[in-house]
Amino acid sequence: MSFMQINDLKVHYPIRGGFFNTIVDNVYAVDGISMEFEKGKAYGLVGESGCGKSTTGKSIIGLEKISAGSIIYEGENVTNKRRDRTSAYNRDIQMIFQDSHSSMNPRKRVQDILAEPIRNFLKLTPQEESRRISELLAIVGMPEDAKLKYPHEFSGGQKQRLGIARAIATNPKLIIADEPVSALDLSVQAQVLNFMKDIQDEYGLSYLFISHDLGVVKHMCDYISIMYKGRFVESGTKYDIYENPQHIYTKRLLSAIPDITPNGREDRKLERIEVERNYQVEHKQYFDENGRVYNLSPISDTHFVAATSSALKGGN
Repeated sequence: MSFMQINDLKVHYPIRGGFFNTIVDNVYAVDGISMEFEKGKAYGLVGESGCGKSTTGKSIIGLEKISAGSIIYEGENVTNKRRDRTSAYNRDIQMIFQDSHSSMNPRKRVQDILAEPIRNFLKLTPQEESRRISELLAIVGMPEDAKLKYPHEFSGGQKQRLGIARAIATNPKLIIADEPVSALDLSVQAQVLNFMKDIQDEYGLSYLFISHDLGVVKHMCDYISIMYKGRFVESGTKYDIYENPQHIYTKRLLSAIPDITPNGREDRKLERIEVERNYQVEHKQYFDENGRVYNLSPISDTHFVAATSSALKGGN
């Protein structure tokens, strides 16, 4: 049973011009996407830079104004709704930002950064607050004395852990993680991702994991949606996307995943060339004359693809 539904979400930015500065066109950052979130599940949102991934996350949490569509949380329509800073929605939906450094006030110590959401949403005594901060630091593998330091005293991986600690401070239902490990080296990426997995298992959190890295998303997510030009081109379970990709854009992304195994290198190169050729030849079956992605169509109970009926029949 889903606790939140996103229906036909659109975020359009007007382009103004002319003598009277009127709206002459729009940038369709997000152009009609739908999702549902269940407790304890991780959802991946994958696509190239500029496809609308981060805008989707920010619109859900209320940092971007929604042009059309709806967000239904626990049966209530919360779309563009003015909310008190202590509302249940603000408490239950948290975000981990891509730039962990700029998301923290450099003038505040870690204990004050972590205490802010606690003070906003949880009525704790000073002693309980101090214990909660110590618990959060322990959960993400940070030492007790970290609470007295400032953000600039930590490495990128440590700051990202502090961002995770702040996000889980209020025991949220959904955490939107916007490229949480893209700026980190591979060893630190693994540490942060494993922390996020452990926290999910322990607290039953749901994640919306926004990334351009299909390898990371495969490790983290149960369901994956591939985004292009503000729309979903394919959506399904992890198995559907990786073992049975149907959209030419999904196949293009999968073929670009690096593989350092020497054996079969030439075969993989030929496969990428074939995928790129098909992308050019079959383009009209997956995008209309204006280059817009078609609406999603079901090919199974869990798998949806944006394509013409002839392309779907050919794929099956």
